[in-house]
Amino acid sequence: HRLFNTNMWDIEASCWAMSVMAQGGRLILPREPFGAHPEYLLPARPLVMWQYTDMADPRWTWGTKYIQLKQDPKNAKKQKAGILNKQGWGAYYLKGELFIKQYPYIAGATYPDMGCNTETFTNDEMLEFETLGPLVKIPADNGKIEHVEDWHLFKVKVGEGESDIDKKVLPLLEQAKALTFKF
Repeated sequence: HRLFNTNMWDIEASCWAMSVMAQGGRLILPREPFGAHPEYLLPARPLVMWQYTDMADPRWTWGTKYIQLKQDPKNAKKQKAGILNKQGWGAYYLKGELFIKQYPYIAGATYPDMGCNTETFTNDEMLEFETLGPLVKIPADNGKIEHVEDWHLFKVKVGEGESDIDKKVLPLLEQAKALTFKF
């Protein structure tokens, strides 16, 4: 994804890449690795919610290792959340197919929407799996920024439990990393 500034003045902007996913699947986003108290006293990352986000909505699963959001064609209630995903990946599982998206996390960069580089939205029609690049100044007269995603598709059966995600998704993620453009 590229954004060009053709103005006569500099602008600050971020690339925003949206993948619109089919009905009936499940988004899987990694959480930061668990750290025990009192060794880890600082926050791990932001979790950003919109006015209409309902954390008690049954489509959400707030696990120890993963955040999951199901797309339900029978539930029109809108949900949206964002995170700072330092691990730079997420996945969407639907009917035996796993879509893995990889994207960069840039330490120290400022990200939009209160610090998010990953966002998701769902309603009864679809689920959005969104990635965002950092906010940067784009110089006037054809300055540009770029945000790269790498996509991988695998055939695999993945249950909803975190141990199944560990067993089935993580090895495929390692395969994908071996094939991925290095950021």
